Parts: sequence; C-alpha cells; structure tokens
Amino acid sequence: MAFDVERGFISKLLQTKDISTVKDSQIKLSYFSGDNKSAFQYIQETVLSTGEVPTVRAFKRRFPNYKLEKVEVDGESVVGTEENLKYWCDELRVKVKHNTLVDAFDKSAEFLQDFDTEEAYKAIKKSISYIENEVVETTDIDITQNTEDRVQDYLKRKENQGMRGLPTGFKHLDYLTKGLENSTLTTVIANTGIGKTWFQVILGANLQLQNCRVLQMVTEMSEDIMRDRYEAVLFSKCYEGMNYNDFKSGRLPHKIEELYFQFLREDLPSLEPLFVVTATSPMGVSAEIDKYKPDIVLIDSAYLMADDMNAKDDWLRVAHITRDLKKLAKSSKLPILINTQADKNSSKKTGPEMGNIMYTQAIGQDSDNVLTLFRDEVMLNDHEMGVRILKQREGTLGKLKMNWDFESMDFSEIYIEDDDSDEKDNTVDIDDTE
Repeated sequence: MAFDVERGFISKLLQTKDISTVKDSQIKLSYFSGDNKSAFQYIQETVLSTGEVPTVRAFKRRFPNYKLEKVEVDGESVVGTEENLKYWCDELRVKVKHNTLVDAFDKSAEFLQDFDTEEAYKAIKKSISYIENEVVETTDIDITQNTEDRVQDYLKRKENQGMRGLPTGFKHLDYLTKGLENSTLTTVIANTGIGKTWFQVILGANLQLQNCRVLQMVTEMSEDIMRDRYEAVLFSKCYEGMNYNDFKSGRLPHKIEELYFQFLREDLPSLEPLFVVTATSPMGVSAEIDKYKPDIVLIDSAYLMADDMNAKDDWLRVAHITRDLKKLAKSSKLPILINTQADKNSSKKTGPEMGNIMYTQAIGQDSDNVLTLFRDEVMLNDHEMGVRILKQREGTLGKLKMNWDFESMDFSEIYIEDDDSDEKDNTVDIDDTE
C-alpha cells in the first residue's frame, strides 16, 4: 500500500516534537509540495516564534482539513506513525531525488525525440547538480567526540612545524599558508599574461616531486602544451635549467638534449603520476577525481568551464562554478586550486586586490585562500615575480618575491616580506629563517 511520505513526516514530527532531528537531517521547505509545504512552513514559523513544535490541537486549528496519520499506542489512536522520525527524513530525501530524476528524464526524453541530444544532456546534468548540492545530506562533527584523535592531530602539526596541508615546495609560501589544506578552495588571480598558468605548473611539479598525485585540469590550453610545461619545469628541478624557448624550438644544446632524453626514459616514469585532463564542468571534475584518486586538483582558467546549472548570465555561471568547486573540495576532502582573471584596474606594483576579481565577487567569497601574482617594469627586467596572499582563513597574510626566469627555468624564492609595508627592512632572506 502506497503512503504519503510528506504526510507521514508531518504526523511523526507533531507526535515527537523532535525538531532537532529535522535540523540534523537538513530537511528543507523546498522538499514539500501543496498542503504539506504549507504545513511544514507553519511548523517552522511556530518553532522560530515559540521554540517548540506546535501541538496537534494548534495544528488542526490552522489546518482543519489536513488528514494526519494515526497509530495505536496503548490501545489508543494517536497522531503519528510506527516508523521513527529519522526514517521519514530519509524517505523524504529519497522522494525528492526520485521526483527530480523523473522530471529530468521526462524533459530529456522530449529533447531526444526532437534529436536535441545536447539539451537532453543539459537537463539531466542540471538535475544531478541540484541533487548533489541541495539534497545530498552533508556530514556533521560533534567536537566533544574523538578527542584523542585531535591530540594526535596537534602532535602531527607540532612535528611538521604547523603545516596542515600539502607543501607547495615554496618554503616561505608554506610558512605563510601552512600548506594547501584538504577541503579548501584556493584561487590565484592575476592580469592576463602575468603567469597564472605557469605558477600552477610550478606548484604541480613541486607537489609531484614530493610524491603527491596531481590532477591538472585544463580548459583553453591543450593537454600537449601543458605536458610540455610540466616536463620543462620537472627537468630543470631534477637536472639543470634549460632555456624554454630552445626546448619548444627543438634547439637544446647537445648535452641538455641528452639529459632531457635520459629524464624522459629513466626519471619521469618513476615519479608519482600526474594527469592532465580537460575540465568540462564541476560535475566533470568530480568524475575525474573518482577516476584518478588525486591528492590535489589544479584547474587552469576555471572560469571557462561549463556551469552544471546552465545559468545564462556570465557572472552567475562563474558564481555557480566556484560554489560547486568549493562544495566538491569539501565532499572529496581534497585541496582544489584554480586561477582566474583580474580586471584592468589592478595595480602593477602591488597586484590586484579582492575587489579586482573579474566576473563576480563570489569567487573571492567562496575561496578559502586567495593569492595574487604581480610584476611591475622593474620586476620584468629583473626576471622576478611577486606573490601576495590576499585572503586565507588560517595562517598569515604576506607576500614574497621569486625568480621568474625562463632562460634557466629558475623559479626559486628570493625573500618574504610583511604585507603591510614595502620597506626593505621588512624583508627576510631565505637563509635567515632556517
């Protein structure tokens, strides 16, 4: 015999008055329809105003025609069900998933009848994205439990000198950020042509050399070009610097050429895998994570990906992308690092500020960490790059300067300085912090 899940939920909630289970199960008003939606909204409003679930008598006064479920208790028929409230919360979530998928497949079937495969695909993708973002129950933590695990976590941080995440390979950047931590979204912003993609490649190479499995995702750039950049950086870190233009032109000196072949045949295959894959959408990124099981995900030009929710406005499309990537970082428990554009009003001397992020400020809001790259004329001539931390939820704000030399592929750090001053006295040489 079929039963009304929403009505069963309402009846059991009125019987138990257990609003905490409802909150813990993250039940939303959008899960209900018709009279059931009005009933649940009334219960929510009553809880907000009085702190308690309304009585059955108060509920019947408000909804005299609403038929509540009843159950026998000690020989007496009372409002409620035999099933517990958690059961109804779970069933309600299953029903929402079911109805969402049915609607999606009905729409996609119509598109398929018209041979519009692309629109059918978008309809299914949009519905799955809604389920992942709005219906799937997230995990909660009771801070009073598993305290011994946190003792061990602290001792591990103590041993690693405060490092909580994956090391970037830049000692002073790690000092400021404490590493790329799991479940976080990090965004690198810079103007066009400054070097956002190269910075991501350098980070990825450093992580690979530290035995991390890297998933590098590309949008506008081809996989072959990204692979070449990684090979040049990795070779220069393992052997000696090569001139990148000579490498791309096939004009490497004989000695470097022989070392490069040796690197390809003997050294590169022994490293931890690094996968270069095209990024399609946040849902596509999730699928690649399931496939490759990386330790970190890097996405070049994430703003060029497709939005699983198919927003028409460009700013909303990008906002959906960063929001979904943030949720993906949390659900996968991985660090995700992306890069995006800064507007033309950015300072060349100090780099973009948070307000200079293009498309939408949601990018900065969704990000746990925001880094910016900048180069003025002096730094261009000296083959240097500035890296500044604009935002992070944990750690210290600051900036550092690094070599940026493609003739020798030297991308080492030079010094670190306080973020609130440009005075020379605030700089710290690398050797001073050993």
